[in-house]
Amino acid sequence: MRNLIKAGQNPGTTLKSISVCVFMFLVWIGFLFGTYAYADELKQPSAPVNTGTVDTGTVDSTEALIDLLKKKGLINESEAKGFLELHRQKIRETGQVITITSPDDQEEYLKGVSKQVTEKLTKDLNDLKDNYDFRTEDLIRRSILLEREIDRLEEVMTEEYKPQLQESSWAQRIRFGGDIRLRHESVLYDKKNARDILDPSNPPTQYKTNYINSTNDEHRQRIRLRVSANAKIIDPSDVNMGKVIAGVRLATGSVDNPVSTNHTLGHADKDNASVILDRAWVNWTYRPEEELMGKLMLIPEVSLTGGIMENPWMASNLVFDSDLGFEGVTLGLKTDTNPMNSFSGFLTLGYFPLEESERSQKDKYMIGAQAGFKHRPAYGWEYMLAAAIYDYKNIDGTAVTHITRTAQDEIDLEFMSPKYLQKGNSWFDMDQTQKKIDGVTDNHDVSPGLLSEFRILNISGQLDNSLFFPIQISLYWDWAKNLGYDPQKMGDKIGQSKAVIEADSGDIGYQAGLKVGYLKPRELWDWNLFVEYRYIESDAVLDAFTDSDFHGGGTNAKGFIFGGELGLYHNVWLNARWMSANEIDDMQHGTLPAQKDDLAIDTFQFSINTSF
Repeated sequence: MRNLIKAGQNPGTTLKSISVCVFMFLVWIGFLFGTYAYADELKQPSAPVNTGTVDTGTVDSTEALIDLLKKKGLINESEAKGFLELHRQKIRETGQVITITSPDDQEEYLKGVSKQVTEKLTKDLNDLKDNYDFRTEDLIRRSILLEREIDRLEEVMTEEYKPQLQESSWAQRIRFGGDIRLRHESVLYDKKNARDILDPSNPPTQYKTNYINSTNDEHRQRIRLRVSANAKIIDPSDVNMGKVIAGVRLATGSVDNPVSTNHTLGHADKDNASVILDRAWVNWTYRPEEELMGKLMLIPEVSLTGGIMENPWMASNLVFDSDLGFEGVTLGLKTDTNPMNSFSGFLTLGYFPLEESERSQKDKYMIGAQAGFKHRPAYGWEYMLAAAIYDYKNIDGTAVTHITRTAQDEIDLEFMSPKYLQKGNSWFDMDQTQKKIDGVTDNHDVSPGLLSEFRILNISGQLDNSLFFPIQISLYWDWAKNLGYDPQKMGDKIGQSKAVIEADSGDIGYQAGLKVGYLKPRELWDWNLFVEYRYIESDAVLDAFTDSDFHGGGTNAKGFIFGGELGLYHNVWLNARWMSANEIDDMQHGTLPAQKDDLAIDTFQFSINTSF
């Protein structure tokens, strides 16, 4: 009503005019129907009611109407007798009788009766209209006064409490949170594992060759702490330009390891746990509030995010570890602006710098694009499908073959060498500048470079059944293929044939899993169980960014994962996982020959988690 009054309209006048017109129309239709129905009754041969107080040429109209109402079933026999008795008593007291003429003069009499009834109804309607107008005008006056009083109070409160409101508004816009995880982890190695598997993250030098641990079991206690703050910068209720949110998160971990925020207790070479900037981002989201062609879903939700952010893709640990932070910018489009729609689609585009160097014209970066949809075909059923491409630029190595290493060679070798590797990807020594002095080879530090290019096609899907809510059954799968994998080109870099490269590498990875139970067990006795199978060939994905726990981290592994979660209290829960994995292809060795089972690893993790 406030908007109508302020717009200069009069809702009271419109409402009362419509009401009166409708009422008069209904009364007039009822009157005509009753009059002509009564005329038809008079034409029937039935005898009129005779009171004995009128002469034979006329009929008492009141008694005739009572008789007609009884015949129409509008009143029953006892009610008709009661009305007749009251009417006859009034005749005896006043001596006045309303009569109807004999059948010969009915038409003329009906016209007279119609005129009298019309005049009476018109007078009654006018009285009713005047009374309604008065009440409506009074209501409108009261409403206007109330609106003015509300506006006055708002102005007084705004001026008086403006500083306090501004302070409390900012306090309400900021939300703090975090979590702590205490974990026991046992990494169990098969005693038959090869002992000379080269460590790509710690390449050999001219003085020492480094190997990974492949036989000594590890039992360690680890802690993870994450503290975050999110601030609502712009709210859609403040200004119609979307929502702006900024977030920051600090975590334990190391700047040298992008896929783990764990701190291992008791490390002799580390006195204190380091804290890193784990997340720092700004997000702008615009969700349309108006319909287009009757459907909100035709207008996409637009989202723009920049900084160090969470994983923006629908993807599993097969491609990206859950702790990995994405540094860059993303643009997202969603059609599910109306949550009641059973079908929705999404599109995500991203650009992520990997390494920038002022000494090289070829910076390393990754560009990605993903499109997918979500559909609810029936109650309790929902599935999602998505296809993505992740294209890494300038990350593979190129051999340096000068007879004498130059200063530019040093720069190129340093830039092309990956800053972080786990294990699994095919690599080679890019420095081919060895020369012989007096017949002896001049040794040098190894400069590892990736043999393959990486342009990953990733297809992901998930099927959820919530018919037994809060128990949910989820089937999920992930498939990846490295389109940049070229065995011929890889072999040319190291002087090997295509067949040799294909024998010890591959470009396919996939996993499938089943999860049953509560989606997130955060209350007492909430639970879930899950099982997964994973198969990931050496060059299917970039080993630096894949899961850091399965098979000790990296690619070239296959095996099962079993686990579950159990809620103990509000935001306190247990988590346990068992991972059993073997290598797929022969690992890269030092001096010893390859063995059939180079590296088999079983991992057990038991965690106590709390969030706040």
